[in-house]
Amino acid sequence: MKFPPAPARFAITLAGRRWLLLGLLAFLHLVLLQEPNNPLGQVLFVAHLGLFILWQPFIRAEQRISPLALLLVIGAVLASAIGLGWWLLGIWLMLLAGIVGGKVFLFEARWTKMFYLLALAYLVVALLLLALPQLMPAGLRSPTEPFALLARFGLPALLLLMAFLPEEKEIEGQAEIIDFVYSVFIFLLLAVLAMGSVALMLLGGHDYADSLLMALLVIGTVLLILGWVWNPRIGFSGVGTVFSRYLLSIGLPVERWLHALADLAQRQDDPEAFVAEACADMARRLPWVTGGDWASGTRRGEFGSRSGQRTEFRYGILVIGIHTRHALSPSLLWHFNLLAQLVGEFHADKVRARQLERLTYVQAIHETGARLTHDVKNLLQSLRTLCAAAGDERNEPPREFIALLRRQLPAIAQRLGQTLEKLQAPGRRAGERLDAASWWEGIRRRYAGSGIEFTVEGAIDAGAQVPAPLFDNVAENLLENAIDKRRLAAWLRISITLRVAAGNGAALEVCDNGEAIPAALVADLLDAAVRSENGLGIGLYQAARLAEANGHELKLAENRPGRVCFRLAPVQAEAGLRPINR
Repeated sequence: MKFPPAPARFAITLAGRRWLLLGLLAFLHLVLLQEPNNPLGQVLFVAHLGLFILWQPFIRAEQRISPLALLLVIGAVLASAIGLGWWLLGIWLMLLAGIVGGKVFLFEARWTKMFYLLALAYLVVALLLLALPQLMPAGLRSPTEPFALLARFGLPALLLLMAFLPEEKEIEGQAEIIDFVYSVFIFLLLAVLAMGSVALMLLGGHDYADSLLMALLVIGTVLLILGWVWNPRIGFSGVGTVFSRYLLSIGLPVERWLHALADLAQRQDDPEAFVAEACADMARRLPWVTGGDWASGTRRGEFGSRSGQRTEFRYGILVIGIHTRHALSPSLLWHFNLLAQLVGEFHADKVRARQLERLTYVQAIHETGARLTHDVKNLLQSLRTLCAAAGDERNEPPREFIALLRRQLPAIAQRLGQTLEKLQAPGRRAGERLDAASWWEGIRRRYAGSGIEFTVEGAIDAGAQVPAPLFDNVAENLLENAIDKRRLAAWLRISITLRVAAGNGAALEVCDNGEAIPAALVADLLDAAVRSENGLGIGLYQAARLAEANGHELKLAENRPGRVCFRLAPVQAEAGLRPINR
C-alpha cells in the first residue's frame, strides 16, 4: 500500500483534523438519538469509531500496522457495536471528553482553543443530558425531558458553530500531543460527577436534575478549596510547592553524592580516574543503583554489581551505563540523566585541562626551539660574513683578516656555547650580567663592517652592567631584521644606541630610516607570531617575552616613515632614561 507524499500527509494530519472531529461528533450525536440495540445505531457507531481511528492523536494515521493489530482493532470495533448500550456510551463519552480535554490546553491559537473547548462542552452536555439520564429509572428522569429535548436539537447547532469558526495554522507536532494528566483528571471529574449524581438520587430520593445540580455544587466547592490550598498567594507556599518538591527531589542520598562529586572534582585531575571514582561512589551512596559501567574513548571500567535493568546515558565521548534493581520511572530517569550530565561536564572540563596542559608543554618546546633557531641563524650569519671575507683573499691573508678572525671566532664560540646551554637548561643563564662596556665592544666586533652606526649616550665606563643574554637576543633580532630590510632598500641607514643612566641601568635602541611597519602587523608584532617571508615570524615575540622575564620591556618606540625605532629598557627605570649628549 502506498501512502501520499509528505505535503498530502501534512494536509490530512493538520487541515483535515478538525473536520474529522466534527464528523465523529456528528455520527456520535446520531447514535445518541437512536436506541443502543438499534441496528442503525450500531452501524452509525461503527462509522463513528472509524472516524475516531483516523482522528486519534496517539498513533499517526499514515503509519503501517501489522495484520494482528488490524484484526484486534476490527474485533474491538465489532464487539463494541454488538454490545452497545447506554453504559458503554456513557463510559465512551467520558473517555472521549478526557482525550479532547487533554488537547485543549496545548493550543495557543485563540480560535483553535475555542474549537476544542466547544467540542469538550458538547461531550459533557451529551453525557449529562442524553446518556446518563437513560440509566435512571423512568420516574426519576422525567423532569430532565425538556433538557434532553433541548440537547437533542440544540447540540447540532453547537456543531454548526464549530464548523464556522476561523481556521488557524497548527504546528504538526503540537497537533499530535495529548496531556495525559489533564485527560485523566477530566475523566475522573466526569466520573465523580456522574456517580455522585446517581448516589444522590438513590440515597437522597432526589430527582436527576436536583441531584446533578447538587453534585455540581459540591464538586465546584471542593475544586475551589483545592485551588486555594494549592496556591494560596497570601505569603506562604501551598500544596503545589510541596508537590513540586516531591516530584523534583529524590532524597538526601543525591545531595550527599553531589557534595562528594564536587569534592572529588577538586581532588582528582585525571579524567578517567575521576569518572571511575564518581561512578563507584554513585553505587555506594544511591540505593537505587546496583552498579554499572562506563567508557571514554578507549578507556573502560565497571563499578558495583552489574545486575538488574541497565539504562545508558551518553554525554560527548563519555558513556555511562547504570544498573538499577527496577526500571527507572520518568522522574528518576530525568534525575539520573542530570547526574550523568554533571559527571560528563566535569569529565569534559578535565579532558580540556589535560589537552591545555599538553598544548602548553608543546608551546614551551616550540618557543624554546624558535628562540634557539634565531640564535643559530645569527651565528650562521656571522659565519657567512667570515666566509665571504675569506673568499675575497687570493694570496696570503692580510693582517686585517687575521684580526677579524681573532675577534669573531671567540665570540662565535662563546655564543654557540650559550646556545647549547640554553638547550640543555632553558632560562638558567637568562639573568647573567656583563659589564656594559664589554658587551658593547662585543656587539661592535660582531657587526663591524655591516654599515651600522653605533652610538653610546651616557657614562658607559661607570661600571654599569647589562643582562648579556637578553641584550644579545634583542640586539641580534633587531639588527638582523633591519639588515634583511636593507636588502630591499640599499639606501637604508641602521643605527644602534646604548643609553646608560647612573643607577637606572641601560637601555638599547635600534632604529632605521625605512618605511613604517604596516598597522596590521603592529597590533600583534610583540604579542604573537606574525607572518614572515624569511623566518618563523616569532623572533620579536620571543624577545619580548624574554624581556618581560628579566624585568625589561621591548616596545616599538616610533613607527613613522623615515623613523622606525625599537627600544629595550628596564620597566622600573624607563622613565628615568634620557639621552645624554657627549
